Amino acid sequence: MPDFEYQKDLSCWFGLSYASWLTLPRVLMEAMPPDWQERMAVLLNEYDDAYPNQPDIGTRVQIVVDGKLVKCPSWLLNYRHPDKLEISKLKEAQ
Repeated sequence: MPDFEYQKDLSCWFGLSYASWLTLPRVLMEAMPPDWQERMAVLLNEYDDAYPNQPDIGTRVQIVVDGKLVKCPSWLLNYRHPDKLEISKLKEAQ
């Protein structure tokens, strides 16, 4: 088994699964500091530039809890009016 540097190896973000996609909620990304958002935008543009002929396909996200489909919490979808209390709960140490 290869050694991974969890802060640097992208494959670690996929965990020990066979996941083919990585999805991140917009509301949480836009709650990050402006410098983080700028770096992320630069990386996403770099990604697009590297693959100018991407397939014309879309994706859908399904929310699951314990393997069962559930409705997405409304606060997670509402990026125009972010629920700062809910977002701050995610930042608290357990």
